[in-house]
Amino acid sequence: MRRYWKWALLALTAGLAAILIAGCGTRSGEKAGSATPRGAGEQVGPFRLSVRNRPATPSVGDNRLEISIRDTTGVPVRGARVEALVSMQAMGAMPRMESRGEVRESSAGVYEMKYGLSMAGEWDISIRIQHPSGVGEASYRVSTSLQGVSFVSGTPPAGGGQAAVPMGLGVAGAVRIDSARRQAIGVKTEPIEIRDLSTTIRAAGRVTYDETRRTEVSPKFSGWVRDIRVDYTGRPVRAGEVLFTAYSPELVAAQQEYLTALGIDLQGAGGSAGTSEHQHPGAGGSPPADPELAAAARERLLRWDVGPAQIEAMARAGKPIEALPILAPASGVVLEKNIVRGSAFSAGQTLYKIAPIHPVWVIASVYPYELPFVRSGMTATILSPFLPEHAGQGKVSYIDPYLNPETRTAQVRVVVPNSRGDLKPDMFVDVVLGASIGKRLAVPESAVLYVGDKRIVFVDLGDGRFAPRAVTLGAKAGDYYEVLSGLEAGETVVTSGNFLIAAESKLKSAAQKW
Repeated sequence: MRRYWKWALLALTAGLAAILIAGCGTRSGEKAGSATPRGAGEQVGPFRLSVRNRPATPSVGDNRLEISIRDTTGVPVRGARVEALVSMQAMGAMPRMESRGEVRESSAGVYEMKYGLSMAGEWDISIRIQHPSGVGEASYRVSTSLQGVSFVSGTPPAGGGQAAVPMGLGVAGAVRIDSARRQAIGVKTEPIEIRDLSTTIRAAGRVTYDETRRTEVSPKFSGWVRDIRVDYTGRPVRAGEVLFTAYSPELVAAQQEYLTALGIDLQGAGGSAGTSEHQHPGAGGSPPADPELAAAARERLLRWDVGPAQIEAMARAGKPIEALPILAPASGVVLEKNIVRGSAFSAGQTLYKIAPIHPVWVIASVYPYELPFVRSGMTATILSPFLPEHAGQGKVSYIDPYLNPETRTAQVRVVVPNSRGDLKPDMFVDVVLGASIGKRLAVPESAVLYVGDKRIVFVDLGDGRFAPRAVTLGAKAGDYYEVLSGLEAGETVVTSGNFLIAAESKLKSAAQKW
């Protein structure tokens, strides 16, 4: 019994000693927490921050964040406006979660915020400080499975340093990788700089006729075909060449009316050529018997597309031309021929269709994202797999103001010389357009990661640290993208190994969240 009380007395004495030591430690810790030593914490802009979580290991439910803010000399910063946001990014079907709370100054330079965590995992903390002495932003991370608060990045001090990761970008934090690991995963970097960007557009094209130079032969009178000269489709013709000869009673009557007005005696088959020359006005003989009637009859023949040379030949012959030659109005090839010898035709009927093959049109199908780089007048190169040794050059003359509803492309017209006839209508070709974008801030294509609707690059912060950055990109030119926002000239980005860096950055976070 005496031995029992001896052991009990010893246990009681040890317990009292432990309580006294713990109490002293607690008071000492509280004192240290309220008075951060000079130079402690991370330098963020003009401030030094020391962030603690209460409890030390965050828990699901209520938590308290303690932010100690001092200037570079160690003096507490009072009266600052502090904003804090605790968030977990969306994953799969799980939406983004946020926790906000009112930040109040509990003591000189110490600011507190109460917040709640709805689930276990890693949470990002974004802090923004506004004070007459300056502005600072910092990013931290806490985990329900780890003690303490981890610093990720912040506003660099005045005069240099790495740029801060802007708040609210919704990307994962920085990760530190030692040199051996970087070499093993093949990390390569490249500085961001201003480049003279240009892009090449390749489009599928189809050769067709020049619509503005296509013609049709449609007589303004009725008649019959006497003799046909151009007798098959595809035959090349020259302007002024005889296509066929036609007999038309009404045309013969109009010629007779004109000859009568000239005073030519049509009795006995119209008289001799010598007589008609003396009777024809302008040939050195007497004036027409009825000048007004002669002028009206001549105008009627001209409107029926009887040429002046044919009218002169008829007047010299002194008799109507029964088989009137019908001439080609333009040079080209015959696309359609709708008559044969002896065919009857009516006024306005299309007998021939003629189109030129020099130059030709090439209609290229260009996708909407490439249209901003296409301009009228720009040079286009025409390539054909059937003519590998021959590349034609043309000019863009027109861009459709709408898209084809079936292909979702816009048609771009290129006028191409074709003196040799190498480009055949309905032939498929490749159209290459070169466009200059100008001098732009550019990031390599290999540096860009696609995360949902965001574009992310990893920025080299130095000392083996890499931080993700959301960027807004513009036009793609070769192996580079135009940078609209998110990066500045002189920053260094990862161009190789960024997938492995991203995996290493998010592996533990993803495992905890799921």
